Parts: sequence; C-alpha cells; structure tokens
Amino acid sequence: MNTLNSNTYKILEGLKGNENTRVEEFDLGKVTLLDVGLNVCGSLDTGIKVAEASMAGLGRVKIDDKVHVVIDKMPAVATLSSQLAGWCIKIDGKHALGSGPARILAEKPKNIVQGIGYSEVSDKGALILETSVLPDRVTCKNILEETKTDNLIIAVFREDSLTGLINILARVVEVGIFRLFNLKYDISRITYAQGTVPLIELSDKIMFDANDAIIYDGSVELEVNGWDTQLTEKSVSTCSEAYGRSFKEIFQEACGDFYKIPADIFAPARLKVTDLKNNSVIRSSKTR
Repeated sequence: MNTLNSNTYKILEGLKGNENTRVEEFDLGKVTLLDVGLNVCGSLDTGIKVAEASMAGLGRVKIDDKVHVVIDKMPAVATLSSQLAGWCIKIDGKHALGSGPARILAEKPKNIVQGIGYSEVSDKGALILETSVLPDRVTCKNILEETKTDNLIIAVFREDSLTGLINILARVVEVGIFRLFNLKYDISRITYAQGTVPLIELSDKIMFDANDAIIYDGSVELEVNGWDTQLTEKSVSTCSEAYGRSFKEIFQEACGDFYKIPADIFAPARLKVTDLKNNSVIRSSKTR
C-alpha cells in the first residue's frame, strides 16, 4: 500500500546500519529503532533526510549558510499533520516529542489531525522522536498499538545533536503555518510553502537559539487560494508583546512552561503571501 507512512518508512530505512539499529518483535508486529543522533554523532546528510521524513517526504531541505525548506505538496499535511512535534511520549519518566506521519495513524493530537482532515491506514508507520533516552520495550509496544500498524520504524535523536539542530530549524515553515492555524485561517488554502532560517552553531542551547533564529530572522513564503489581509501582521512575531526579548528570557519568565509563553511569539519574522485567487502579493512588515 502506497501511503505517506510507507514512503517515509523507506526514507528512514535507507539510514539503517548494524551499529545504530535495534529491533523489537511483538505478537502484533515489529518496531525498528534507529539511532540518528542519540548515541551517534549523525551527519548533515542524515539530518536532512530525517527532516524530510518528518514532513512525510512532502518537503525538501537544503543547507548552506541557511536552512531552506520547500513544500510543494500538501503543505498543511506535511507540517501540522506530520512535522509538528505534537505527540508527547513518556519514556522512563522523561518526555519525548514525536513527529512524522505516524502521528496521522495515531491521531496525535486528535484536534489537529482531524482538523486538517487527512487520514490513512498503513501496514508501515514512521515516527521521528526527539528524546534523551531510547524507547524501552514497553514504550515501543504502546506506540505500535497506538499507530495500529504492524511494522513501525522510529528514528531517535537528542535535541542537541546535529540531527536535532537541523530538524528544529527545518520547522520554520511549520511554525508559520501553525500560527495561521491558531488564527483560524483555512490552511487547506495553502498550495505551496517555503521558508529560510539562518544555520546556527551546534550547542547545548539549541532550543533557545533555534527559536530566536526563527522568531527574529525566519522567513516564510506561501501561495494560497484566498487570503485575509487582516491576518498578515498578526502572522509574524513582531505582533507579540514578547517580541524583542531573547527566547531564553521569555522561557524563564514563563517558569519553563511552554503553555505560559505568549502563543503569538511562535511565528516567523517575515511573511510573504501570493494570493493566486486575487493575483496579489502581500508582505508583512520587517520590523515593528
């Protein structure tokens, strides 16, 4: 069966090696654990392939002094149904964040997956997991049951790995589309999306630095069938009262609780919209 999950499975399967692979067998199926940045260093090529897999193979990533993301097929599905790290999984008391098209199979989170309206059934599933610990056997079985598939591959990496760095920055378009989703824009109108963000240095502050890069220097371009111009300035980070401060400062002010951070700060710095319906181009302001 040709599905987003089966296609993504093939992408990740191409990264398998004896030294970074573990297989767990169950009565209901098999889970292949693939270390792409947890206990191994990873590489630029691996990071790119994992980032593309997180978008269910619907997007492409290129890297120079910036990270460039292009999504010319089903941008809403590629980002919010798949790439969004929307599945929180507890492993040995610690939280891991899941992305990839296996989220569609498990409907995680249900309101977003059902809200986008794309679903599929697949005999193969693909999950990308940002984690500090390798999933144990119990966790693997639970994920297998949630996805209702019999052959699951899980690629795992640390936030502060090279794979983690590329994957977090490659969410620049997803951040822009998620902002529109929260503004109640019909994101099914988006037919094409691309974005760029500066390639920052690898460090143990990736979470802070990557968010700063997207908030203060991330650019997103969209092609849509119908645009509400009242949303343009609301769609970028400059509209937030938190704009101007480092993400570390914003995070600490919220006592480390993401749900207490002003939601409107999670947006790119710039937005360009080409409205195919009205044959017009709309740009946000670059500064406040």
